[in-house]
Parts: sequence; structure tokens; C-alpha cells
Amino acid sequence: MSLQNATPALFAFARYFTRPFCPHCGSEQMVPESSEFAGRGRVRHAWHCDDCGQDFCTDVELGNVTV
Repeated sequence: MSLQNATPALFAFARYFTRPFCPHCGSEQMVPESSEFAGRGRVRHAWHCDDCGQDFCTDVELGNVTV
């Protein structure tokens, strides 16, 4: 699929549900060690790379999400 045919829903899925790569060794991460609501529409995920032992965090901005 080319990006020209991508829908907004596809971009939203990719933004919120893709797995990060370890900044140290590049290994794809599967599941965060923990997640927390960081306020103002942000969720922070804490990761631990099983391959090299590096710990790192990622933040996801949810924007205008209503429940």
C-alpha cells in the first residue's frame, strides 16, 4: 500500500500501536514494562530491551480523545 492511498485511520493506528525500536541496539520491542497516564492527553510507556538491557521511555500524545 502506498502512503497516497492511506486513510487517516491507518495513520492513527500506526501512531498509537506501533512498537518502538531500542535506541541502543535497534531491537523491536514487544510489550512495555509499564504504562501510565502522564497528564494532558499523554501516555508514557517504560520499556526494557531484553536483548541489550537498555531502559527507555516513549510518550504518546492522544490529542482530542473522548470516551
